Amino acid sequence: MGDITRADLKGQPARAVRRGISYKADLLVYRVNGEDVLLKDYRHKVGIWRDVLGAMFTGREARALRALRGVEGVPQFRGRPDPYCVAMTFIEGSRIRKADQAVRGNEEFVRQLRRTVREMHRRGVVHLDLKHRSNLMVSKAGHPVVLDFESALCFRRAWLIGRVAVLLLGQLDWLAVQNWTRRLCPHMLALSGSYKRRGRLARELLPWWLPRRIMDAMLDIIVPGGGRTPGSR
Repeated sequence: MGDITRADLKGQPARAVRRGISYKADLLVYRVNGEDVLLKDYRHKVGIWRDVLGAMFTGREARALRALRGVEGVPQFRGRPDPYCVAMTFIEGSRIRKADQAVRGNEEFVRQLRRTVREMHRRGVVHLDLKHRSNLMVSKAGHPVVLDFESALCFRRAWLIGRVAVLLLGQLDWLAVQNWTRRLCPHMLALSGSYKRRGRLARELLPWWLPRRIMDAMLDIIVPGGGRTPGSR
């Protein structure tokens, strides 16, 4: 399938998964060429929320998803119909905060999550907000799916500085994986060696990184009475 355009979406009914507040994307599901496609869309936001934040966030997510084409455990890129949205495959499932009981004790779930993160880093993509519960989903088949790459950074691993950046910032992703392992399968944790080193390094890096949730808190202050809608981050 080629990249989806606005012409492909025109006249197609959309199912709203979420209507975002002023600085949150609308999540809309379309049926295109026999496939359910999720559109993360800022087009109906106003001013800076669309022209600056919307363009920046969807551009960052599009870049990450392009780099991750073919990787299991992440939505597949389906196009960028305009500068304010990004299209990806729609994956049926449940956010892990609602489904963690179903996968608790499932070692294969944890191993699959580790493989996905390892492949993300091999392709130069660092998520940086994987610890947030809304960014990990359990598919209908019971597999982990990493969501929301608006905070992700992409690096060229062909360059030394890119490899170093992935090595250092990637520790934040591995700390999140460690936390998920502790929550779901604590018996799998190797609390010596690499896990301890990763945990120490990640804790040292945390003060230098502004995660998306801090940005959300700042925007909540800027937008009085923004109020989160059910299902929004």
